[in-house]
Amino acid sequence: MRVLLVTKPLSPPWNDSGKVVPRDLALAGPGRHELQVLTSRGDPTAWPAGVRAHAVYAAAGRAPLARPRMMAEVWRRRREFDALHYFFQPHPAGARAARLLSAACRLPAIHTALSAPRSDRAAGRVLFAPVTVVLSRSTAQLLTRAGSAAPRVIPPGLAELDPIPATRAAAARTRLGAQGTFVVYPGDYDFSGGYDLLLEAWAGAPDLPMLVLAGRDKTRATAEARAALERRARDLGLAERVCFVGTVEDMPALLAASSGVLFPARSLYAKSDVPIVLLEAWRSSRPVWVSELPPLAELTAGLGPALPYDAAAWAAAVRRVPAEGQALGDAGRARLLERYGARRMREAYETLYDEVEAGLERARGR
Repeated sequence: MRVLLVTKPLSPPWNDSGKVVPRDLALAGPGRHELQVLTSRGDPTAWPAGVRAHAVYAAAGRAPLARPRMMAEVWRRRREFDALHYFFQPHPAGARAARLLSAACRLPAIHTALSAPRSDRAAGRVLFAPVTVVLSRSTAQLLTRAGSAAPRVIPPGLAELDPIPATRAAAARTRLGAQGTFVVYPGDYDFSGGYDLLLEAWAGAPDLPMLVLAGRDKTRATAEARAALERRARDLGLAERVCFVGTVEDMPALLAASSGVLFPARSLYAKSDVPIVLLEAWRSSRPVWVSELPPLAELTAGLGPALPYDAAAWAAAVRRVPAEGQALGDAGRARLLERYGARRMREAYETLYDEVEAGLERARGR
């Protein structure tokens, strides 16, 4: 069966889970079904055998009307696919567009919901496909509706599992300008929350290492949110101990250069249920501490307790890095290899595609 992954452009930069998850699915190796991907025009990426690329997006940046133009290009090529597999966070506009495109192409739809929808949006407004896939059991429970099949749980997986080379991590450290040890919070300034908690923890604990707050420039509100946090850090006397960075050129390398990764998020809105940055931290055996949000607690269950929204608890966790960080990081890497490899993800989707193909064959036989 020929499956089109309907996504943002699967072209650099790779700083969005809506691009990284389907990219690593396509890079996972050969399967029983052909995957087709949407890329930017002029992208020279060489995809592996069994993956076909369609260059339908503008060469750079966010072009006006990018989604309608992509939909028109997919419709024009509709006879080249047997199913459409969407990857995006559930929201009403995306669901309406996906319903329209699937109906116009007369093709079965699969939707990988990268995270739960906003709390004020009912599942019926944002779920559109006969088959919905989620990344965590907690979101599956949240999106299960009476009379409908429960979403399938397929965690994401990394295609690159080798640790980041020391030279690449050193280059990230040089770009940051960090001399000593540091820990990183790779959240979103305008969505994730938890920044006030860490600033409070650092203000009350002068013994903690440098804190790097690394959130990419995602929306127009990002600059304002970051500026407010920077003012707060200065007011607390933390200007020399807290470093703010925007979009990071090589996030996996920055994580590898750190001594640990903190994720005190109060919301996963606009991120995936399984933040790829946490898998990347485990890739290089870096310890990870997370908040008590259900998908995050599910991710780290058995490795260590999720932390409450209490500044002292986060400060205490950072103090344990010298003694416990290596063991916790090694345990995280072992979990990554066991549960979050791209090949494992691909095998789960291959089974799902088998089921969709069988349904198509039954329909043709009527």
